[in-house]
This record gives sequence, C-alpha cells and structure tokens, in this order.
Amino acid sequence: MGKTRVIALVVASLVSTASFAGAQAPAQQGARQGHAMERGMRAGARVERGLFRGIKLSDAEKAKLKDIHSKYATQGKSLREQMKPAMQEARAARQKGDTTAARAVLARNKGTFDKLAQLRKSEQAEVRSALTPENQKLYDANVQQMAKRRDEMKAHRKDGKSGKRGGFRGQRSGQVG
Repeated sequence: MGKTRVIALVVASLVSTASFAGAQAPAQQGARQGHAMERGMRAGARVERGLFRGIKLSDAEKAKLKDIHSKYATQGKSLREQMKPAMQEARAARQKGDTTAARAVLARNKGTFDKLAQLRKSEQAEVRSALTPENQKLYDANVQQMAKRRDEMKAHRKDGKSGKRGGFRGQRSGQVG
C-alpha cells in the first residue's frame, strides 16, 4: 500500500510540473520576441558609442547632439511605423521558408528603406557639423572604421562563415565565441 501511494504521488507531481511548464510556454515565447527588439536597440546603442569612441564632448556639443537626435527620432519613428506591416509580412514569409516572397516584400518597400537610409545619412552629417574640428577628425575616423568592419562582416557572411558562435566577432576581438 505504501508503494502505491509513493507512485501516485510521483505521478501527480510529474503531471503538475508538466502543466506548469505548459502554462509558462507562451510567456517565454513573448519574452524571446521582446529580447529580439532589445538586441536591436542595444545594437543601435553600440553603433552610437562606436561613432563617439575617443571623443570628449563639451556641454554645448552634448546639447546640440541631443536636439539633433530628438529631431531625427520623430522622423525615423514615422518611417519605421510605415515599414512595420511590410517587415511583419517578410518575417512571416521567412518563417515559412519562402525567402523569395520575403525578398519581394522588401523590394516593394525599397523606397521607404532608402528614405530611412537617407535620414540616417542626414543625421550623421548634422551630428558631424555640431562637433569641434578636433572631434570631427575622430568622428570621421570612427565612421571609416565602422564602415570597414561592416564591409568585412558582409564579405564574411558571403563566405558562409557567419553564425552565432565562432564567427566574425571571435576573430575580430581575439576571443572565442
């Protein structure tokens, strides 16, 4: 009789554990999507930090840059909102394995992508003009260095050597994965 109760208790605990795990699954999936957005935001912040590497900004420069960023943030946000349905459509096509459809969606929206790219170039030019001549030299060097890294990563991806572990990042920094 004791063994039966122990077995029943073990079975009951396994069933309850499985039900808790099943209840948690949708929340974890939503959390993963949130993490993807956070990764994108962190990547933008890393790019921003990279452009200002080694630059000591004065208070006046900081104020000018803040005004410039707020001006372009509203314009960029409206363009990104405009692109959101197309990006969701392309993502859905990629998840189904239909890369041709995803590329077609992106090609149809090339004009909006181009507007966003032009907006970033305009912001970068305005940021540069707000800096002192000494800081402009450092800023230009950082822009060139980041463009070189971007080109190296693109070439690396074309070679089929990209991935989450052991890819370009490990080679650039001398660290493993």
